[in-house]
Formats: sequence, C-alpha cells, structure tokens
Amino acid sequence: MSDIVTTKKKFKKGWTGGLPETPCGFGSKMSSTKRQREWLPAMVAKYNIRSIADIGAGDLNWVPSIDWDVEYSAYDLVPRSPEVVEFDLVREVPPKVDAILCLWVLNHMPYDDCLAALENLRASGAKYLFMTDRPKWHHEQPPQIKMQAHEAILLNDKGDKIKFIKL
Repeated sequence: MSDIVTTKKKFKKGWTGGLPETPCGFGSKMSSTKRQREWLPAMVAKYNIRSIADIGAGDLNWVPSIDWDVEYSAYDLVPRSPEVVEFDLVREVPPKVDAILCLWVLNHMPYDDCLAALENLRASGAKYLFMTDRPKWHHEQPPQIKMQAHEAILLNDKGDKIKFIKL
C-alpha cells in the first residue's frame, strides 16, 4: 500500500491544471457533470435508493445542484468542505448504505491500493456502486476494476462513463 502521508500531500495541493471553479479537476466541473446530474436522480428513483455514501466527494462542487431525495454522506481522503468526512478507502470500509458513489477515485490509485479499495467497497454491504470507468486506463489497473455494469451512462467522447453495478 502507498504511504498515506505522501498521498494526502499530493491531493491537498489540488489538481495542477488550475481550474478556478474547483481544485478537484475536470470531473468536478459543473459543465463536466451535466449528464451525471441528470442521470443519477433517475437511477436513485428507479432502484429506490434511499442512502448514498459519496467516496471521493471532493469539494461538493456539483452535488448541491442535484434534486434527489436521499440521505447523502460525503467522504474524501482530503476533505475540502466542512460537510465532508475524512476517509481513506484503501484502509477503511465505507458505511453500509444503499449505494456508493465513487467517481474519479480508483483511477488515481496505484494497483495495490486499487485492489484494497475494491475489496473495501464490496465489504461495505452496499447494494449498488456508481463508479467511473475510463477504458484507456485499464492496462494500469487490476482486472477486478472491470466489473460488469448493470447500466451505464457515457460522459464524453473519450469513452468515460459511470457504471452502475449491483454488488
């Protein structure tokens, strides 16, 4: 497993691209989250999801704009908002909720950390997982990350998508 102090320092600096809207990168911009902000409430209603743990919540830039009736809890290795609880997915099991939102998290992890995080996601007891997937990064990630999606939404022309997985 990677050194937690080094990892935290890296993410405390924020995304180095210098976005004024959010230090959390393109995946947290309002313009980049339009499709997911429309899709997620529909999925929550369709599958009767009542509670969500957002692992890797960042600064919550886009979350308040979603109209959904769920008990929402936010977690991140480097909390950037008072509502976000410090949480290390590599070393901790998420709370038991109906669904876990894990967007643009696993792709930032070294191979062994990603494996540990996937084990912790499964151990949580959650029924569902919303997870981002970027196929061009698959060669750097453990094969377990290629979990079969029950449903998915394409986010952009790069092939990035959010997969909805039944755990």
